[in-house]
Amino acid sequence: MIGIGSWEHDRSGHELGIRIYRFSEEGFTRTDTAAADVCVGAMYFDAGRKVLYCVDEREIEPGRNTGGRVLSFAADTEKGKVSLIGEAPACGSRTCSVTMDGTGQYLLVANHGGKRPVIHTVQDENGEYQIRLEYDETNLVLYSLEADGAVGKIKDIRRHSGCGTPWPALQAHPHCVRAAPSGNLFCVCDKGADSLYFYRIDYEKERLSSCDSSPYLLESGSAPRYCVFHPCKKYLYINYEGKNQISVFQYEQSGEIARIQTVNILPDNLVLTDREQQRRVQSSDICIHPNGRYLYNITRGLNWIDTWQIHPEDGRLTQKQRLEIPARQGEMDTIRGFALSPDAKYLIVGILPEDRVVVLHVNEEGLLSLSEKDAGIRPYHPASLIFF
Repeated sequence: MIGIGSWEHDRSGHELGIRIYRFSEEGFTRTDTAAADVCVGAMYFDAGRKVLYCVDEREIEPGRNTGGRVLSFAADTEKGKVSLIGEAPACGSRTCSVTMDGTGQYLLVANHGGKRPVIHTVQDENGEYQIRLEYDETNLVLYSLEADGAVGKIKDIRRHSGCGTPWPALQAHPHCVRAAPSGNLFCVCDKGADSLYFYRIDYEKERLSSCDSSPYLLESGSAPRYCVFHPCKKYLYINYEGKNQISVFQYEQSGEIARIQTVNILPDNLVLTDREQQRRVQSSDICIHPNGRYLYNITRGLNWIDTWQIHPEDGRLTQKQRLEIPARQGEMDTIRGFALSPDAKYLIVGILPEDRVVVLHVNEEGLLSLSEKDAGIRPYHPASLIFF
């Protein structure tokens, strides 16, 4: 089964939510629809309990809602159906990432925050009035989980602050939270503060504790977007919104990290057209092959998916392939997200605003190739994809 989530902040569309499909070599068969009003920012699947989690990446709308939500669904993988277990407030706006700890007892959720400030007036020490802009709180929230997978009580909230760059906004923006293979080390990419944060769970106190290395400051304007941990070695890979690069870090369970490589995604001689510049050429999703030998990264705006070989001795990257997904004539489509099938034979790619899904073949050497036929489905704004 694969879940494909629709994403749109302004909610002008009428087809948001999650569409569930069975996927095989013959194609896609739709089996269910869920969360019809949810702008799906991210999903996570708990294979042990067969529970699907998703976060609602909505803005706060006074009088209508109090911001983001976290929803849980029981998944019947035989019937291809999901049923709502419950939902909880995310304690923030534009909730954009969700993961679970290694014990299955806790859920971690990142709130990106909006870009609409509120004006407050304050008096300085001389009695002069000044204008102060305040934004939504941005944070990482720790929830306990019930036995059936329902989202339980909030156990801790870690607020993010500071701004490393005037772009994309004047506040912190936690955008991604991922768990290391150990299950109790979590990396948060904060693209507003140009920083990486590392946390652990203090299970006795049921609290998040910051690692001594946090925050790890990156270059001004880099805006780290997504991270992915190597499945069996202590390497961490980061892509960015503010620069077209991927960085490789070596990490310790304590949260200490050391950068060992940064590679450029765009060729040195590349000249972007005005149209390409309008499409915001920048990294989007990133994933790693389960064998730990290949890394895949999206460059949206150019519709590229790069395959990088991971060297086993030091985790460094060497570019192995660049595949361009052809745009439909006259369209401004852009790749947003992808998902690698459990057998690692297919990479399913979501493209919006054209509402396309593309199937790529993955060979034994990790190389990608376009399928001979289109996926044949048109889910609205397919941005978040997950196999379960």
